[in-house]
Formats: sequence, structure tokens, C-alpha cells
Amino acid sequence: MLAARFFRERRMRAAALRCVPPLRAPQGSGHGSGWSHVRSISASPDRASSPPQITLTPAESNLFDFLVYIQHLYAPTTQLRVAGGWVRDKLRGAESDDIDIVLDNINGTTFANHILKFQKMRKLPQSSIGVVKANSDKSKHLEVATVSIEGRMVDLVHLRAEEYTADSRIPETTFAKPIEDASRRDITINALFYNLHTQQVEDFTGQGLQDLAAGVVRTPLEPYQTFLDDPLRVLRAIRFACDFGYTLDEKLSEAVLTHAEIKDAMARKVSRERIGIEVRKMLSGSDPARAFSLLREYGLLDLVFNDLLKQENDANAAATTSHHPVRLWSDEVATKSFTHLQFLQQSRRELASHQISFVEASGAILTPLFLKSIADVSGPPSLEPLEPVGEDVIIDSAFSYLNVRDAITRQLPVDEIVEVLKTNVKWPKPAAKRVAFIIEAVAAFPSDARFSRECSGDRLKLFMWMTRYNSVLAPALSILLTQYEDPLQRDATLKTFLDLGAMYAKREAEHGGKKRRMDGNTIKTHLGDNAGPKIARALEVLNVWEMVHPLASVDDEVAFFEQLARQLE
Repeated sequence: MLAARFFRERRMRAAALRCVPPLRAPQGSGHGSGWSHVRSISASPDRASSPPQITLTPAESNLFDFLVYIQHLYAPTTQLRVAGGWVRDKLRGAESDDIDIVLDNINGTTFANHILKFQKMRKLPQSSIGVVKANSDKSKHLEVATVSIEGRMVDLVHLRAEEYTADSRIPETTFAKPIEDASRRDITINALFYNLHTQQVEDFTGQGLQDLAAGVVRTPLEPYQTFLDDPLRVLRAIRFACDFGYTLDEKLSEAVLTHAEIKDAMARKVSRERIGIEVRKMLSGSDPARAFSLLREYGLLDLVFNDLLKQENDANAAATTSHHPVRLWSDEVATKSFTHLQFLQQSRRELASHQISFVEASGAILTPLFLKSIADVSGPPSLEPLEPVGEDVIIDSAFSYLNVRDAITRQLPVDEIVEVLKTNVKWPKPAAKRVAFIIEAVAAFPSDARFSRECSGDRLKLFMWMTRYNSVLAPALSILLTQYEDPLQRDATLKTFLDLGAMYAKREAEHGGKKRRMDGNTIKTHLGDNAGPKIARALEVLNVWEMVHPLASVDDEVAFFEQLARQLE
């Protein structure tokens, strides 16, 4: 925290600071707007007649007072504003730690150095400055200075105007007036400012406050040129509309739907990494099903999930770097994907009261792309304890399921799923493998099985499936159960399956501290050093046997294993 003595001094100087004359940009600078202009923008008759007030937390108030104090000492002609998401979120009644300070006539690094100079002079805990240089390869439009103040990271940057070229979404930037900075932002609700000196919200586009109140996502300038300059704004508009439950402006939608050159520009100008980041945020947001639906409506599914530009280049090259075929989004596939995602999203909120992850959403979306069909689920499982069954039933049921499952998983294009996500949307390999595991769980569900009390063999197959895929039960079952037309039956069946999964998990936890009666090393001594996959299969079958016989002795299990070993040969 900033030293207590600084805050004592700040309070003593507060009255004096309030008496400082209104700041004006130097004559002829062309960078500042002057207070008179600021106030007219905020309160002009064709704007909000009474700009809404933002209530600051004590920490925010201390931070802003400190920044104004630094400005008064070292940059008296500079005006400080908070820009973008923090203003939007505060007006929506949400808290935000994303504080971006924009300066009208100096750059962020200069102001950050003023902060460090003051901290050093007053012997306060000193921050370090992080400077993110403009980097077109990483879609960084301009230099941003980041400094830690009272444990809070603050970004400092100058107001800027942008000029784009035809082949890049990375503009040339120059110092600008506030209205120029506001106009070049992606959507109006992200173009609002909070003036640290007047403590007023400023809406230089004249539409931000109105759109925030009406729940509309609109571009500050004409959408066609806005999206042509930076096509990533299309994905950002979709994301914000879905996160906030807002309506997309008709002109915005019309521009995307009628101008194919916007999609062409997205393929040429926007990196796969930036596309992946936006899609990941959509699928992690409050309404991923709507986001997917809008991507489909705007004809963006193939562009987002396939690297179309790379495919075009590969087609023209002597050899391609990818050995997997392109999987295009047909209407049938997209419809199934939406249905899977919508039910997964809805059921998670109803049963667990939280949102799905982008990995789970991806599993729901990609399943129809890689699986032509999924198993029929005959009905809800019995929650009654499994009755004791003979050793032959355990072995026959286990082998019957494992043989089918292994045949299915051998044909599943796991490597392709992982490559699509790693290459086309630049997701981490662990996340991509997790998506593939969800799809595998759907593919490996025991088909043509009945899980009523008397069907012990099929219930054993279900237990084996649940044991292997326990970590992805919820998304896999939600995908499987979308085939149910009756919503009430579908919801009840899902809940019963999840209750059964919870019972299994509880039982595993209760016995988790106990050492397995026969482990891999013990099995290896019986099967030999070259047993390989047989060991893994034996462990899966023994797990079923232990579940059916929780109180059996080691000798009992060894006797069963000897019978099992003959089947493994």
C-alpha cells in the first residue's frame, strides 16, 4: 500500500487541489479539448441530459486522487481519463479491476516515470514499469505502460487516432482528441470515459450511454469500414452482445451479412491466435449457445474453426503441411452442435447453477463434426445397489464392453481433433486433449444397453464407462441426451445419471485411502514383463470386481484374477 504519510499529505492538500484552475490544453497543441468542451460533450442537449454518476470504491478513490496529484505536480496541462471496460462495467453495476488511463498530450511511459519519480522522492515502495511495445505480430496496436499502484495494475496510454492499411488490422497511431479516440473504438459502450478531474462520465460518440441503457451493441462509426479496418471487431461485438444479453445493431449485422470482403479481411488480417482468444471468451461467457448461433448466422464457422487462408495457400503449394482433411460446417452438423451446446448450457445452470467451460462447450460443438452418430440412451439408470453377480458375468460384460470401446476409440481421430484446436484456434494442447476426451466419452458410451435393476451385465458396462470418463460425465451425458425430444424426460434422465455418477464418486472417495488389493506390479508378476496393454485391461476389470465385492479378501481377488488371466491370454 502507499505509505500512510502520503495519504495524510493528500488529505491536507485536497482542498488546495480542488482550487486548481480548470486545465486547458496548450494553445495550438491540438491534443487536449479543454474543460469547457468536455463539459459540453457530457451534458449537451442531444446527449444524456444528466450524465450518470459512478460510485467509486475507497480503493478507486485513493488511486484516482493519487493519479491526479501526480498530474498536478508533473504534468499540469495533461487530462486524465479512465477509458473503456471499467467505465462500462461500473455503469452496469459491476466491479472491474481493468483500469486503463488515457492521457491527452503525453504518452503512458512518461507519466509512469513521473509516478516512479514521486515514489522515489517520498521514499515510498517503488513500482516497476512494464512497457508493452507496439507489435504487429502480436496484435499490439501501440505502446502501453503498466505500473503497479497500491497493488493494483494500471495501464497508461495516450489518446490516439488510427489509420489503417488494406492488408493489416494494426494501424498507425497518432495523438488525438478524445472524440477521435472514442470514435476509433470497437463499440459505443466501450467508448465511454470517466474524467478524473470532473468526476463525470463522458460520451463523446453521443451514443454510448444511450446504447448502454437500451442494451444495444453498435459501432461508433459506420460498421462496414469499421470491420474492414479491423475485422476482429466482428467477433468482439458478438462476444459483448452475448455476455451482456444485448441486441446487435441492425446495420452492424447487415454489414457482416452482405459484405463478403469483411470475412476475407478477417482471414487475411487477423491472426489465428486472436481469433482463438475471442472464441474462447465467447464459449466461456454467459451465453455460448447464442455466440455459436451468431457465428453460424454470420457465416463465420468455417473461418473461425478452419484456417481458410492456410488451406488456400496449401492448395496452391506443392505439398500441404496438414495430413487431415478439412471438415466443413454443414447445416446438419451446425444444427446438432447448437442443440448439444444449448442443452449443456441450460442443464448446467439448472443443476449446478454455474456456467460451462470453453472446453466443455467445444466438446459439445465439435462432437457432430467428428462423430456421424451417437449411441441411443435407453433410459435412466437404476440407483439401486448392484446385486452380487457371478465371476463369469463380470468377465463377459467387461470384455464385451472393452472390445467395443477399444474398437471405437482406435478409429476416433483424436490427433486430428487436437491439431484442429491447436492449429486453427491456438488453444493449449491440454485443453485440446480434454475436448477430444469428451468426444471419446460420447463415442464410447455403451450402446444397446439397458440400465434397469435386473440388467446387471449392462449396469457393469455403465460402471466401466463412468469410471473411465468420470471427469467429463456432465458434458458427455448432456450431449448424449440431446436425442430426447421430451425436455422433462431429458432433464430427469440427466439428473439420474449424474446422481449415479455422484454415488460412484462418493464410493471411490470413501475407499480412496485404501490400497488396491492387486496393483499393476502384482499383475505384472502374474502376466509377465511383456503383458503391456493386458495390465491396463486387467485393472479395469478388477476395478469392477472390487466394486461388486467391496469386502472380499486379497485371496478372493487373486482367485478371480487367475480366472481372468486365462481370458487375457
